[in-house]
Amino acid sequence: MNNDNKNLTGMDDETFPPSVAGYMAEAVRAAPLDPMAERFMKSRLMTRVRDFERGGVTNTVRPDQGEWEKFSPRIKMKVLRREADGSSMSYLLRLEPGAFLVPHKHAIDEECVVLEGEVTIGSELVGPGSYHLAPRGMVHQPIRSEHGAILFIRGKEPSWRDTSVKETLRAMLR
Repeated sequence: MNNDNKNLTGMDDETFPPSVAGYMAEAVRAAPLDPMAERFMKSRLMTRVRDFERGGVTNTVRPDQGEWEKFSPRIKMKVLRREADGSSMSYLLRLEPGAFLVPHKHAIDEECVVLEGEVTIGSELVGPGSYHLAPRGMVHQPIRSEHGAILFIRGKEPSWRDTSVKETLRAMLR
């Protein structure tokens, strides 16, 4: 007997008794759900559909994976994830000792977590484990790292067009 044709009962599909098949079909008739269970099931199903449409797979980037690209003098960037529509991205910034980011504007909220080292944002010293939010539309104060740092950032892809010329000149003249 070919094992490929066996069903869950272990019987060959061609010899499966029709009376048993009829009982099984009756046992799986649609049963009404209470409204809460129905909403829960629909929510889970729609989440799976959205996950499938977005690629639905997890993504792990290990420390030795991905490429560090030059972002500016003394700063490298490693992209972890980009939204397909370009609306935002997650990335790491590695600031070498003495690195400096000029003041810039944010088109969307930008979230930052200091993973290693310390940075000074404006006049505030921010260390490992600290979270910093730069709200949309705000001019971000200069960011400096005296001894180097690694930052995790979630926001819009950085662009030199977002640089605030007036604030940069003020920062340079201080």
